[in-house]
Amino acid sequence: MLTIEVKRHAQGEAYFSPWIEDHEDGSGCTFHFHWDDISDEGTEVFREVFMEQARRWRPRPSDARHGRRIPITMELKPVMPDGVAVAVNDTADRIAYTARADLISERGAAGITSHQSERSPFWQRIPACYHVRRRGK
Repeated sequence: MLTIEVKRHAQGEAYFSPWIEDHEDGSGCTFHFHWDDISDEGTEVFREVFMEQARRWRPRPSDARHGRRIPITMELKPVMPDGVAVAVNDTADRIAYTARADLISERGAAGITSHQSERSPFWQRIPACYHVRRRGK
């Protein structure tokens, strides 16, 4: 089972840039943020966002050639429409997040998207899968 975690480190720790730690068993990863770069609500929201992204992007097989680096960006807005916390435009060519500014700092957003983009040549996009259910038949 795929597991994505977002960890907000303890207040008062020396500053560090956000980074991603892969789980040794291959089950997922942990996104590490400095206390000042993400809010408590942000850790929960971005865990869901990064989990959804992980469902669409998977590691390439070890024997596969690496892909190209894709740009990953995050724009912060003070207010999002209709109470949305984060919107994601996820295509095979780029991933663009638009997030509520109180969830993550500019520094944290730039740091984590840069780290994700560096890792992107090792990912492959998985086609979407749809299910339609009908009652009765």
